[in-house]
Amino acid sequence: MKRCVSALFCLIATLPAFSQRHCQSAEYRAAQFKANPWLIGKAAAVTGGSPSDAGSLSNNSTPALITIPVIVHIVYHNPAENITDAQVQSQIDVLNADYQKRNADTMEIPHYYRSLAADCGFRFGLALLDTNSQPTTGIVRRYTDVPSFSINDDIKFAASGGDNGWDRDKYLNIWVGNLTNSLLGYSSIAGGPKSTDGVVVSYTAFGTNGTATAPFNRGRTATHEIGHWLNLIHTWGDDSCGNDEVADTPPQQAPDYGDPSGIVLTCGNEPYGNLYMDYMDFTDDIGMHLFTAGQRDRMRALFAPAGFRYPLLAANIPVAVPDTTARIDNPIRGITAWPNPAITAVTILLSDPSDVGGILEVFDQMGRRVTAIRITSPEMQVDVSGWSSGLYFIGINGSRISRTGKLLKL
Repeated sequence: MKRCVSALFCLIATLPAFSQRHCQSAEYRAAQFKANPWLIGKAAAVTGGSPSDAGSLSNNSTPALITIPVIVHIVYHNPAENITDAQVQSQIDVLNADYQKRNADTMEIPHYYRSLAADCGFRFGLALLDTNSQPTTGIVRRYTDVPSFSINDDIKFAASGGDNGWDRDKYLNIWVGNLTNSLLGYSSIAGGPKSTDGVVVSYTAFGTNGTATAPFNRGRTATHEIGHWLNLIHTWGDDSCGNDEVADTPPQQAPDYGDPSGIVLTCGNEPYGNLYMDYMDFTDDIGMHLFTAGQRDRMRALFAPAGFRYPLLAANIPVAVPDTTARIDNPIRGITAWPNPAITAVTILLSDPSDVGGILEVFDQMGRRVTAIRITSPEMQVDVSGWSSGLYFIGINGSRISRTGKLLKL
């Protein structure tokens, strides 16, 4: 048996394996089909149907948001693997940006492929209610005696050292832990069993801070794996010049790695070559920038009536996500409220100091005023524990302009 001449040589020899993206969703899929032949037909049936908004969406459309409640299972063997809430939230923020085409690096898409990029219309948030309708943070932490996990799904079951998943018809389960052999993540198969439904991500490739490690520290591993969870295939179709079943992604011979540039021609995909900036390729996080309109439609088809993910829409689980109308790209409104949704209290931040001295008013959906408070500071706390559950509108009755923000009370 050959041995490394020195520890340094051994380290250098192992670096390439850890610097390339290693998603095993295709291997997982093949293993599941081999062990469960009945699953082949079920998975094939999932691809049928059209999204409910088929025919109304162009490449640059802004589709209606589909909200996906998330439960994150942190399965840790040592303290470093027990990632922080802030790291979890950083991943949620990335998912919302990437799936709504709000990621700043869309400007890195080559001009000849920029028109393919689509807002997929998915909103992700940590679930606020558990399966017993009790409040939850959307994060579950479990210590394990198992040092690391593979694609055998042990991380998904308490009996094998992991954590049991929640009802897939109500939640997207994400398991975060230490994975073997430089594995970054893998996804279940759309059409597969309930008990294993969800995605698995390495704790070193989850979110953008804490233990997230370059070149996989921009949250794109979860973006990629959730793409599989939403029925997408790798851009090369998991075969040489294979078929990813999406019409607007050009064929390519194999995965791209690292951070490519220029035109990479394979499989006769002239004139512009591989779409290596697609989230479903194998490039580093820094090189991933888009889903195409075809990929958007394939994902949204799961939420059509009778679609495989349609029950998620009916579950109506509240999630902790910022009100994008008040918080993102809307400086005129100038009202931020958090947490939103709220349960007992809410902090309201006003961007314009001249609002101090005015009146902050809150109205319910029927237009009835719930409360009126003199604004004494740009940042105020409001007790909402006595309010009924529902949507409320926050307004400022100032001398110059009236503005409104939204608040959901659980």
